[in-house]
Amino acid sequence: MVTFLLALLASFKIIKHYRKREQPVDNSWKFISFQRLSFTESNIVSSMTEQNIIGSGGFGTVYRVPVDDLSYVAVKKIMSNRKLRQKLEASFHAEVKILSSIRHRNIVKLLCCISNDDSMMLVYEYLEHSSLDKWLHNKNSSSGSAQDVILDWLKRLRIAIGIAQGLCYMHHNCSPPIVHRDIKTSNILLDSEFNAKVADFGLAKLLMKPGQFNTMSTVAGSFGYMAPGHGS
Repeated sequence: MVTFLLALLASFKIIKHYRKREQPVDNSWKFISFQRLSFTESNIVSSMTEQNIIGSGGFGTVYRVPVDDLSYVAVKKIMSNRKLRQKLEASFHAEVKILSSIRHRNIVKLLCCISNDDSMMLVYEYLEHSSLDKWLHNKNSSSGSAQDVILDWLKRLRIAIGIAQGLCYMHHNCSPPIVHRDIKTSNILLDSEFNAKVADFGLAKLLMKPGQFNTMSTVAGSFGYMAPGHGS
């Protein structure tokens, strides 16, 4: 009988120790908006279905989410990866820090961010004509759009000017200045009138002093674009 009681007591101690080690995960959503919105985190999370996926990449998945009968938002869900957790969180916080504090017609608008212990999501304005690379390389999957709409030279000129205006604002009108570090056609989004908006600020760097442009010795992102101060 004594042996049985000792064994029972030991089992209770093991269970108690195991429960202490497995702390409950906080899955409650943290919702931070940067302007007045007509939707909540529950509207976004419930609509993130496989049918609403419009893109995917190394960072995660992008969804086209309806918020009312006529309007949509684009939701970037950053993948959950323990090995890359620190890097992904740094990218998430960089984008939130930059896009929540700037507004320009040629920079994509961040509406809010949603996160919990398992997921990180960025909610942007939805741009009807997707990214520039899909038009230049005929990758547009919208029914008939790539064939019916021609990216003529007037549209291309408007897009180039829009990109330049967005970069000029970041370099010369923001304090501290912002260097994007990954300008490429897949990071240029187009609205319904083919106006360009610079997107994806996960690699962007805030510079404390304008002179620090010359101190960045490594290249991050793509080699297609190098910020002022690099090279000769």
